Amino acid sequence: MQHGPRLILPIIMALFLLTAGCVISMPGSSGTSTTVSSGAAPEVPSPSPGDTCSLTPGPFRHLPAYEDVSITVDRNTIMKDPAITVRFDGGRGLGMVQSMTVTVIRSDCVTEQEVVKKPGIGTSVTLMGTTQTDRVIVVLLMTSGEQYTVIDGNYPFPIKM
Repeated sequence: MQHGPRLILPIIMALFLLTAGCVISMPGSSGTSTTVSSGAAPEVPSPSPGDTCSLTPGPFRHLPAYEDVSITVDRNTIMKDPAITVRFDGGRGLGMVQSMTVTVIRSDCVTEQEVVKKPGIGTSVTLMGTTQTDRVIVVLLMTSGEQYTVIDGNYPFPIKM
C-alpha cells in the first residue's frame, strides 16, 4: 500500500485548519465549543429548549499589570426591573481594550449578550436579569488579540429585609 505518504499531508492540513482559531469552551456546554477568530468577539452558546443552562462560573484570566482595568457589576434592587449593569471604569490598560463583551445567563436560561467596541471610562451595558441568581461573564479583547475572561460569576438578586 502506497497511500500513506499521500494521505499524511491532507490530514495534517485538516488538523491545522481545525485548530487555527481560538477555541472557547463554556462550562456546562456538554463539550461543545465555539470557534472564534482573533478579531471577533466571543459568543456564548445559548441553550436549546431541552438543555439545562449552567450557572456555574468558569475560569477567568487576570489581565497583566500593564493592561489592568476595573469593571463594576451592579444589580438593580427593584423587583419590577431586575437589571444588571456592567460599567467599564478604566485603568492602565484603557487604551488597549478593543472590545468588551458582556453576557448574562439568567436563572431562567435566557442568554443576553452585548458587545461594546473601544469602551471608555464610564461606558456601561445594562441587560435584564431575574429576581434569582444570574451569571455574568465579561470578556475583554485586547489590541494584542488576546482575550481575557475577567469576570465570570453568579450575582444573586439583592433581597431587602
